[in-house]
Amino acid sequence: MSEAAPVDTPQPDSPQPVDFWTLFTKSQFGVVLVASFISNVGRWMQQVVLGVLAWELTESPTFTTRVIFAQFLPMLLLAVVGGTVADSIDRRKLLIGTQLWQAVWALILAWMVLDNDIGQNTLLGVVFLTGLSQAFFGPAFAAVLPTLVGRENLPKAISINSAQMNGSRVVGPAIGAWMASQFSVSLVFTINGITYIAIIAALFVVELPDQVKAVGSAGRRLVSGMQIARRAEQIRRPLIIMATFALCCLPFIGLMPVIAELNLGVDARSTQYGILYGCFGLGAVVGAASVSTVLRSLTSETVVRSALTGFAVCLAALSMVRTIDVAFFVMFLLGMFYFTMPTALTTFMQLHLADVIRGRIMALWMVCFGGVIPINNFFSGPAVEASSLSVVLLFGAFVALAMALSIRLVPGPEYGELDSLENP
Repeated sequence: MSEAAPVDTPQPDSPQPVDFWTLFTKSQFGVVLVASFISNVGRWMQQVVLGVLAWELTESPTFTTRVIFAQFLPMLLLAVVGGTVADSIDRRKLLIGTQLWQAVWALILAWMVLDNDIGQNTLLGVVFLTGLSQAFFGPAFAAVLPTLVGRENLPKAISINSAQMNGSRVVGPAIGAWMASQFSVSLVFTINGITYIAIIAALFVVELPDQVKAVGSAGRRLVSGMQIARRAEQIRRPLIIMATFALCCLPFIGLMPVIAELNLGVDARSTQYGILYGCFGLGAVVGAASVSTVLRSLTSETVVRSALTGFAVCLAALSMVRTIDVAFFVMFLLGMFYFTMPTALTTFMQLHLADVIRGRIMALWMVCFGGVIPINNFFSGPAVEASSLSVVLLFGAFVALAMALSIRLVPGPEYGELDSLENP
């Protein structure tokens, strides 16, 4: 790690917040942000084409959702371990190593689908192996970002990072769907593998502040994150809200190719499908960016309640839409409300975390957000086949509305390692 960060890098204890432009252009955060955007574009290119490939292999909603299950299952199983590792070892080395792993498996997948054909079990296995590294990368990356900007700038940084992640959802799916229709899925996977060079290079050159390593035995550190979440209401409530939302309200993500083909009459390997995914991503950009801008004067609870209500209405509308032009608009709004909610939640939670425990708690966030998705995808495909797309989507809308009427967020003090050790 570096002895000190550059002069123009906001420090963790900086008393003065900076504006968006300064944060983006005059800090190490901006370098990592741009590199992350490039890598995320490649990842979303692969993500959208992966769903198309799964659907074309079988035309089965169950198998299509199984691919998402395989992709996110490592997050469910290993993110807590990943968070413990992120608080215990050099985060730079951990981040670089995990990105190299993903790049290699993306290129292996590209080679395997050169003839646009791959065995179902082979596809599931490669997707699972690729997802292994994300269980370690996600918590470490979430823990590093606040150290680059300082606590006073944390809400802006989270909002900007969420916006870039979802901006890649606009660019990536559109490019990926177009390239798959004009060239091949193999080329899409190859380009994804190459884009990891950007984030790896950025992690080599940025100067990261010295890391405060976690204390205690490995076993103690492994369970301490869950113990902290159990005791601290300001941490526990956002995790429960996010897990419930991901479990019950997000099956539509894995079912996107099915929705396009069956409800909208759109070929999943088409530019229109890429634009549909892009509309969702564009809405997510707007939603994420709004949390620390136009919505900054509202409480986190108000923002989350409003976003859940809007999400419920839009998801119900999506279940009934049968024309692509209307679907573009609905998907934009759905993406906007969808990502306003978790951005507000994670901002609220991170403001209550000391850096030394951030990796472990953000690992739990990854489990509740991305890790729960494989569970809903495991059941949503069979549920569609047993009932209908509309029933599955309307159930998610109902749960989102019920959550909007019942949630409560309680601010509290910052929680750190000593709190964990003193309250066994």
